Formats: sequence, structure tokens, C-alpha cells
Amino acid sequence: MSPELTTILMLLSLFILLLGFPLAFGIGTMGLLFGYLTGGNAFLYMLPQRVMNGTLSEYILAAVPLFIFMGAMMQSSGVAEKAFYTLQRWMAGLRGGLGVATIVLAMIFAACVGVVGASETAIGLLAIPTMLKANYSKDLASGVVCAGGTLGILIPPSVMLILYAPMAGVSVVDMYAGAFIPGLLLGGFYILYILLRAAIFPSTAPNLPKEMSLKFFSRESLRDGFKYLLPPVGMVFLVLGSLFFGVASPTEAGAVGSLGAIGLGFLYRTISWKSFKDNCYLTLRITAMIIFIAIASNIFTGAFLNAGCGQVITDFLMGMGLGRWGIYIVLMMIIIVLGCFIDWIGILMIMVPIFAPILFNLQFDPLWVGLVVCVSLQISFLSPPFAYSIFYLKGIAPELDLKDIYKGVIPFVGIQLFVTALCIIFPAVTLWLPKVLSGH
Repeated sequence: MSPELTTILMLLSLFILLLGFPLAFGIGTMGLLFGYLTGGNAFLYMLPQRVMNGTLSEYILAAVPLFIFMGAMMQSSGVAEKAFYTLQRWMAGLRGGLGVATIVLAMIFAACVGVVGASETAIGLLAIPTMLKANYSKDLASGVVCAGGTLGILIPPSVMLILYAPMAGVSVVDMYAGAFIPGLLLGGFYILYILLRAAIFPSTAPNLPKEMSLKFFSRESLRDGFKYLLPPVGMVFLVLGSLFFGVASPTEAGAVGSLGAIGLGFLYRTISWKSFKDNCYLTLRITAMIIFIAIASNIFTGAFLNAGCGQVITDFLMGMGLGRWGIYIVLMMIIIVLGCFIDWIGILMIMVPIFAPILFNLQFDPLWVGLVVCVSLQISFLSPPFAYSIFYLKGIAPELDLKDIYKGVIPFVGIQLFVTALCIIFPAVTLWLPKVLSGH
């Protein structure tokens, strides 16, 4: 295919996405149209085989509905409310402690849920009213909840990591292990920022009343921790531990997590037939959407690559004389910028299959490439104008002004960019744990 036709295809596809067409219909139609124009009937004949032997034969995708169901059950179990109350009392004597408790809860919940929407909704409904009542500044409260919620897309068991693994031919377990340290780093830097801001500007994050404080080693404290924090944290360690140490496959670990989430519902007496049925329907809807998008993106990338567009992009980039690192930085910048306008799943399903082979041919580690892409895609949830995390928060806290929310997320975007840079400059940040667990 000529460079002109490649450019038209790329621009037209981006235009359709920016217009707000449903992702699966938009890219699926574009793939069928250009595939037929460039490959004729031969493209249509090979399409069923490509879809059946490609997307639908990926066994690892069976883990997606299990982790989604686990997250849905965790959200409806009431565990977040009980855990937040305990963390809030533990950190009441710390300036900025309420913000720290929110981030800690977000990290725990991210490891239980795996998707941003559910994580941020559960945390925001609890933390925003509490922080505003405690006279936290609106921008800080907004930034803490938005940033904490985005950890759900990175900290295992993230659905995004499951979707990337088969594209690059890497292990889901390695993706989970590699994302673990960047996720902890982000949470740690978020907490550090909250503590520094509370120390420099005390009025933005005042202390909670002393009567709310709970000594860490008191009988009541240990009882609450054992009752409300140990079960969800224990379930996280059970799921991730079984994965990291090779006891269970991702699908089996997802099944264990789903059963554990149901068990927590019984433990806290919050489960009902209605909530179980609603969570099953929710899981089916989200899974169907993801699989439909995966099939459509398979059609699109098949048409794109079969027409020779991938080679056109490779030749163009190589002709710029940037070197392998220059090309890498250019492609990463494109992904980060597109994240400001397009949903992460669109970038992951459309751009990554096109850009990843170019980077692999330049001898970049597929695991490292994927982990850096996933860390950088997290930025898209906080990056205006189409920052999904911001609009999730606005939906559950309409009393907050968008101006305050945008102001609040800016420092956290800076932290995300910093951690992304760390992952690029020091590959060991993402690769050390997978190597240790694999015995290398």
C-alpha cells in the first residue's frame, strides 16, 4: 500500500473514533472496508479463520470474565466501606492521613477489582464526602480519588494486562509481576505527595478529630484490622501468590478470586440473590464488549498489515534517522497523546498491534515494551480533555467543579509521567520481579 493510502486509513480511523462511534463497529467496519478494497474476496475468505484461530482461540481471555466478576462482587460486598473506616481511624492522627488512607484503600481495591470504573466509584463514594466533611480542599480530594482509582488498570489483576499478553506472546504472569512494582511506586509517590502537601499547606489536609484516632496496637484496632482488612488482603495474596508461584493459571486464579469474593459477601452478610444476578449480568455485558472489540480490532489490524501499511510505517520511521531509541520515544509519545482523546482499550487493540512489531524488530524486550505501554496508558485516565477518571468522579460527586478536579489531577499526572520515565530509564523497575520469579 502507498504511504498516502496508509495515512488516509490511519486518519480516517482516528476520525471515526473521535466522533464517538462505538469502538467495535467503527474499527470493524473500517477493517472490512479497507480489507476488501486492498485484498478483495481473498481477505473475506481468510477472515473467519483469522478470527477463530486468533482472538477466539486465546485461552487466556477466559480469565477476563472471572476477574471482572470478582471485582463486581467485591464492590457489592461492602468490604470497601469497612476497610476504609478502619484505615481512616488508624491514620486519623496523621496530617493528610485521610488522603493516605484513600490511596492505601485504592491499592487494596485495585488488586481486587482490576478495572478503573468500579474501583474509583467505590472509593469515591466513600472518600469524597468524608474528605470534604473534614475540610480537605476540593482539588486535593478530587486528585486523590481520581489518581487512586486509576491504579485499578495497572495493579494486578488488571484486565488491560491480560489483553496485552496474547498480543505480544508474553506470559500474563510475567505481565502481572512486572506491573506490581510500578503500581507500588505510583501508590508510594501519591502518598508522599499528599504528606508533603499537607505539611506545606496544612489547611488543605487538616487532621481528623482526636476522638476518631485509633491506636494501632489496641485491642479494637487489631480486631477491626483482622475483621475488615485481613480478608480482602488475604484474598489478594491468595490470587496473586497462586499466580506468581505457578500454583494456578490466570484463569484458575480468577476462579479462586471469584469464589473468594462470594465468600466475603457471605462473611459480611451483604450478598443477595439480586446482587449476585446483577453482577453476573454486568460481567456478561463487559465481557461481551471486550470480546467484540477484540474481534473488530483483529479484523482491522489484519487488513492494515495485509495491505502492507505496517511496512510503510516502519520504512517511514527508519528513514527519519532517529535510531532505535528515537523511534521508541516517538511511538510512546504518540500513544500518550492519543490517550488524551481515545479510550485505553482502543489504543491497546488498534495501535499496539501496529506499533509493537516495529519495536520488537528493533530488539526491544516485548515484556518491557508492554509494561511501559500499560503504565503510560494509565496517564490517559487523568489527561484532559477526555479523562475518563475525571468524568467518573463528576458522575458520583456532582457537587465538585470540573475546575477543581482538573486542578487536583495535574500533580498526579506529573507523578505518572515521572514513574513512566523511571520504567523507561531503568528497565529493572519492570523486569526485576518477573526474572526473580522465573529463576533467571
